[in-house]
Amino acid sequence: MKIKVKIVPRNVSQEVDVAVGATVLDLLRTIHLRPDAFIVLKNNIPIPVDDVLGDEQELCLLQVASGG
Repeated sequence: MKIKVKIVPRNVSQEVDVAVGATVLDLLRTIHLRPDAFIVLKNNIPIPVDDVLGDEQELCLLQVASGG
């Protein structure tokens, strides 16, 4: 399956191949991103890392920043 991702604030877009039945966590591991460093959005709504992906889905990966 192909998943389209946009990584914010890096402003990088890419298409990622994942297996059928892959989860958000599988996607993040495929592109070597830490799950605790990103909020994954589908249609501007956060989705959990155990959400199963569908073919041709478009996701936004919002990098989390923390500090004091």
